[in-house]
Amino acid sequence: MTSSLLSIFRFHFIVSVTLLQLAVASYGLASPLLGPLPSIHLASRASPILNNHTGQLEAFNPITQQLIPQGPATDAGGQDFDGPAIIWIIFSFVIGPPMAFAGIRGWRLTTGVGLGLAATVCSWAAIVNTMGPTGVSDFLILITVLAFFVFGFILGLLEIGRRSGFVMVGITGGLAFGIRIFILKAGLLLSVSNDYGANWVIIAFMGLINGVLLVFKKTERCGLLFACASIGTFFTFLGVDLVLNRQVGMSRGLRFLFDRNSSHIVDIISNGYSPSLLTQILLAVSLGLTYVSNSTASSTR
Repeated sequence: MTSSLLSIFRFHFIVSVTLLQLAVASYGLASPLLGPLPSIHLASRASPILNNHTGQLEAFNPITQQLIPQGPATDAGGQDFDGPAIIWIIFSFVIGPPMAFAGIRGWRLTTGVGLGLAATVCSWAAIVNTMGPTGVSDFLILITVLAFFVFGFILGLLEIGRRSGFVMVGITGGLAFGIRIFILKAGLLLSVSNDYGANWVIIAFMGLINGVLLVFKKTERCGLLFACASIGTFFTFLGVDLVLNRQVGMSRGLRFLFDRNSSHIVDIISNGYSPSLLTQILLAVSLGLTYVSNSTASSTR
């Protein structure tokens, strides 16, 4: 078991170091380990055309050349410490610490969280990216995605959802780790203008790899340990960041990474994503503590 844990640790460490090398290279510097990196270009389909010829940034449909109306870029995050913001802080702390330190011990709750979070992320991303220019209130989006969480959580508590819940824990754990690496840097790890799709390819790959680990008996426990630690530290530090930085820290990074709604694109691009030093420190510490929490949970068994 110890050798298996070391193998998983080495794998994630190598992936993490590689991505950090990509971060160095993305600043225009040669990576000391990888050397100069080739440029990756993944063009998104039918991306809106942005133009500021009127003195104000506007978005146009690339096919019809018509102006795309822009609406309130609501994402259920709330403002400052209003109702939705407080609920997200509570949600983060309810999920985070228990998953970080005890997720491996209670499989029914763990699989419930796995399916619940998968449903939450998918529903939130779908709503944010498909709403029209009139927008939807933060509270309504919040109620909807939390309803999806409750549904997934209950399904994961049942025997019928046990196996799929385990796999979802693995996938969401890998995604939680990859997402934090990619929002460490202002404008994401890889340039949004040229490499936005590449960001998601690598993040999805990390989720897939960790999900696969939970499919096989030999690697199931190792993958579950890492996934629980990753999910736990992600939400714990998201809660801390929401308290300290409110909607301009990790919250903004998540929105910048997920939201490509053409009715929000002017806000997303013009305001961008520039994490403060405090947010970057919190992200880095959370990534490091993922391994600490992983080792602690393993040693208690």
